[in-house]
Amino acid sequence: MKKTVLLLLSLAICSLLSAQETQKVTSNIEKVTVFLRGAQVNRTAKTSLKTGKTELVFKDISPNIDKTSIQVKGDGVFTILSVVHQLNRLEEQKRRDEILQLEAQKRRQQEARQLQNAHLSVCRQEKAMLEKNQSIGGANNGVSTAELRQAVDFQRQRMTEVLLQEIEKNNAIAVIDSVLGKIELQLKALNQQKELSTSEIHVTVSAAAATSAGFDITYYVKDAGWFANYDLRVKDVSSPIDLSFKANVYQSSGEDWKNVQLTLSSGDPTLSGFAPELEPWMLRFGYQQQVQRYNSQGRGGITQVSGIVTDQGSGEPLIGATVILQGTTIGTFTDLNGRYVLNIPPTPAALEVLYTGYTSSVVPVNTPTLNIALGGNMMLNEVVVTGMRAQRPNMLGSAKKESRADKSIPMKNEESYQPTTVSFAIELPYTILNDGKSYVVDIKSETVPAEYEYFAAPKLDENAYLTAYITDWQDLNLLDGEVNLFFEGAYLGKSLLDTRNAGDTLDISLGQDKNIVVKRTKLKEFSVRQFIGANKTDTRAFEISVRNNKQQPIRITVQDQFPISTNKDISVEDLRYEGAELDPKTQILSWKLDIAPREERKFGLRYSVKYPKREVLVLE
Repeated sequence: MKKTVLLLLSLAICSLLSAQETQKVTSNIEKVTVFLRGAQVNRTAKTSLKTGKTELVFKDISPNIDKTSIQVKGDGVFTILSVVHQLNRLEEQKRRDEILQLEAQKRRQQEARQLQNAHLSVCRQEKAMLEKNQSIGGANNGVSTAELRQAVDFQRQRMTEVLLQEIEKNNAIAVIDSVLGKIELQLKALNQQKELSTSEIHVTVSAAAATSAGFDITYYVKDAGWFANYDLRVKDVSSPIDLSFKANVYQSSGEDWKNVQLTLSSGDPTLSGFAPELEPWMLRFGYQQQVQRYNSQGRGGITQVSGIVTDQGSGEPLIGATVILQGTTIGTFTDLNGRYVLNIPPTPAALEVLYTGYTSSVVPVNTPTLNIALGGNMMLNEVVVTGMRAQRPNMLGSAKKESRADKSIPMKNEESYQPTTVSFAIELPYTILNDGKSYVVDIKSETVPAEYEYFAAPKLDENAYLTAYITDWQDLNLLDGEVNLFFEGAYLGKSLLDTRNAGDTLDISLGQDKNIVVKRTKLKEFSVRQFIGANKTDTRAFEISVRNNKQQPIRITVQDQFPISTNKDISVEDLRYEGAELDPKTQILSWKLDIAPREERKFGLRYSVKYPKREVLVLE
């Protein structure tokens, strides 16, 4: 009886196993939504199902999936029973042809180096043998002059040949080492992957009859993102601004995105969605002072940070590392020397540094120079997902707005809105490879009306700085980012578009303009010192001139200042200024001028300071 039961159980298990087949399915990436941190990948696939249970294996999936984000939707007459995600370390990611060619070239050079080292070893052994066997004849046997000459000639000739061969081999090895060094640098520049495993999504389905099936698979990957960048061109101070909005998109998720429909979202799924909650504020002695000390440790006026990103173990520079101001769309990449330079707003912040195969690092900005070492290569752990997973909140909206671009043939990308995010659906398909490099994606171009005004404080700097003011900038859906400045056809450098700290008007610094000449000259005939009793009086007078060498009229604000007394024994008297506005609290003078082309304007200021003659004051 027992044998019969066991036999029946065995037959039942075999029938169940034979009823479920394993079937490999090829899927293609159709759409990718790239967030500020991470991306949502949409894959599609079609296959045919047989009657019964089938385990479908979707291969060549990114190993960096967030397991809670996987969602599989089916189209057909069948039921999805389970979804399982696992790593596959037996199959590696497809690597770029350029990397494969470089690695093959590297192996050939290494083999050539080994061959040259073998020849060099033979030369050195022969050289040692010649040096040890320099005596001829025995201890009691002499040699003739002819034999001695013949031996010396042989020794000289052979030793010369060996030394020349040794030099030749050393030179050949030096050339090979130089080529190997260049190959290594190029492989680093290509961000060669350290983690090459892939992953798979196993989907078990059940069909009552043979049918065709379609699948839509979405998941979130972490190693991706984008940040904003702008090209700002100004023809002259009477023309509007031509603003090109671009995105620097990067990813090292483990899979190539080839000819995909790209959407860029200002959302960041890595941030918490919970609003902060106030706790009861309990006063204790010393607490307030601690808070004040903490707040006083802000960055102050740091507006640019630079440094080098290196490997923590070897100290070698990391090429193409991503450096982002945390929580913003302001970022850049390291150059061939691992160096970066980033313009930032003067508010407390931190830099986030990412590089393929390394653990990301967040460093507070407390100095203008920040050298950052990355270490701790990331190891990927296998994860399993059972059943269906909830989809991440949709970052895309429905309202649409056409770009205002009117240059050449602009891209008609669509802008979508939600209460907290903005998304840009890119019209043309893009290819973003799995190499961590920056791929520039054109979002839109705008022609924006602007007002221009110069500013100069010649007491500190005899240069005129141009600022553009943009009203109604909120309608443009701009994000924080670095700006490449082009003024009157010349590249001026970089500036910063800081939308978080902007009010009703967005101001963009366009840098110095050498066509506006500002001078501050001390008038010696009016600068005198007088001694009256126990006091002395110093008088200072200055002339300020502004010349407009441009072909357009300009508006400029020029500032200077009077000193402020902080002691009852010091008095500031005889204040004279022409046509300026005086702030009574700060004693700052402001001249607001409209200057015609080729026109020069002059004005001045004068003041006297009375103080004890035994004291010393700096009055300029």
